[in-house]
Amino acid sequence: MNSENKKSGRKGKGALIALCVVLSVILVVLVAATVFAEVTLGRIRRSDQQSTLSSSEMDELINATDPHDPDFTGPTYNKDDVTVPSDTAPEIINGEHVLNILLVGTDNDGSYRSRSDSMILCTIDTEKKTLTMTSFLRDMYLNIPGYGKQRINVAYMVGGFPMLYDTLRENFGVVVDYGVEVNFNSFTEVIDRVGGVDITLTAAEAAHMRGMGFDVQEGLNHMDGVTALAHARNRTTGYDGDFSRTSRQRAVLEALFEKASTLDVTSLMGLVDAMIPMVVTDMSNQEIISAATTLAPIMSELELVSQRVPADGTYQMAMIDGMSVLLPDFDANQKLLQDTIGEN
Repeated sequence: MNSENKKSGRKGKGALIALCVVLSVILVVLVAATVFAEVTLGRIRRSDQQSTLSSSEMDELINATDPHDPDFTGPTYNKDDVTVPSDTAPEIINGEHVLNILLVGTDNDGSYRSRSDSMILCTIDTEKKTLTMTSFLRDMYLNIPGYGKQRINVAYMVGGFPMLYDTLRENFGVVVDYGVEVNFNSFTEVIDRVGGVDITLTAAEAAHMRGMGFDVQEGLNHMDGVTALAHARNRTTGYDGDFSRTSRQRAVLEALFEKASTLDVTSLMGLVDAMIPMVVTDMSNQEIISAATTLAPIMSELELVSQRVPADGTYQMAMIDGMSVLLPDFDANQKLLQDTIGEN
């Protein structure tokens, strides 16, 4: 695993933890959904690929700048000074035993499709029995087909799943099978539905949480949804800001995955009820059932693997036209993806 030892230099809402929390149970939910069949699956919202924003509203969001960070000491560029690859990356080849599901995290009110706060590619390999979670950091600066150089989180806003798929395919060679959007305004109910999670805190993390009014101690703590979210959104403990926060997010993810995997059918039904209002997907009912049928026999055996793009040592932080961005080394990150989720 890569060490999380870089300061991000950006101001995000921290919705990635919400996505990680939902990710840890989404496969279990798919399995449980087969019990409800068409009735339950019919409640899932299907993705609308047409944006409801006007052209002026979209331009305003695309060209939005970030608050000035007085501590930022990295390079500053104009957009025209930065070159991103124009050639399509070599395709990462997967066999039929591999399924790529892209999870997109948002926290809007549903009135329009927002920029993606978080993007995690879930690669399920039924032969290796692994679930590899690859986080694509939203501030990566790259080419979006038809829109030119932008941060990757713009792709979903302007073109939904198809545009985000094309962006990942062009820049990294990743071929996505399906997409799932999750809204996290009420995600804490998911953790509460499984009875909470057990999380180990450092002394500094515990002190930070107590300062927010939570009754926690150094060491192992049992947390409800609100407490777990507050812990995972903590970007002030430690010296490396938002990047180190992913360690806390993954701790919550692993704890929740383990808890959800042990639930009985009745509890899983309750979990489905909590999840359904939060999910939008381009998967048909039959595709969901097919995926669940394939995954059911190996759910308890899946090994969790976690990584991010760009990886440590493969990017540069910069300011471009008022935007805080990450300039990735495309070749290095394409190789990482080929080595970890591609056919070896």
